[in-house]
Amino acid sequence: MSKEKPYLSQLKKCSDKELVKIVTVEVHKYEPEAVQVAEDELSRRNISKLQMANLVKDVAQDNDAVKEIQDYVSSSGVRFVNFSIDFIVFLLLVLIASLALDSVFVTSNNDLLMAIGYGMIILIFLAYYGLSEYFFQKTAGKYVTKTIVVTEQGNKPDGKTILIRSLCRLIPFDRLSYLVTKNGFHDRFSNTRVVKEQE
Repeated sequence: MSKEKPYLSQLKKCSDKELVKIVTVEVHKYEPEAVQVAEDELSRRNISKLQMANLVKDVAQDNDAVKEIQDYVSSSGVRFVNFSIDFIVFLLLVLIASLALDSVFVTSNNDLLMAIGYGMIILIFLAYYGLSEYFFQKTAGKYVTKTIVVTEQGNKPDGKTILIRSLCRLIPFDRLSYLVTKNGFHDRFSNTRVVKEQE
């Protein structure tokens, strides 16, 4: 049996939090042998699942990379500003389209007018968000807040992803979902994120 390297025995003197850091966020900094020693030591200490979960959470919150990602993702406040600006732009587009339609289309059939009106609103809604985010990765609101839409891998979303994202905006209460979480329904179901635009 080979003799244990001196620095490996030092790992056994580390605190629970230091050991958790070694086997999670800093695993890439250590040799596999050292990581195994840390894992064995954690097992030997009989740490409860709840304690382990809290340790992992603390380590993740202290990690610079995790902090950077959290700071990079847009906050709920930014999302609200995006929504407010986009809603105003959307209302202006609907108003312009309504005036244009009213000048060329005349009918006394109220049901037909309602159907055309609702159809036009949905079409403008999907076109505004879909085309803006497909071609530019941003809407008017995102231009102001300097944010863009990306996939979970950080890439530009393709047409199918943007279509799913746009359709999911029609889900009732979608607009309120990002007030309680950074990723609303249309983010979650399309596997996209709104992040700060890199300089």
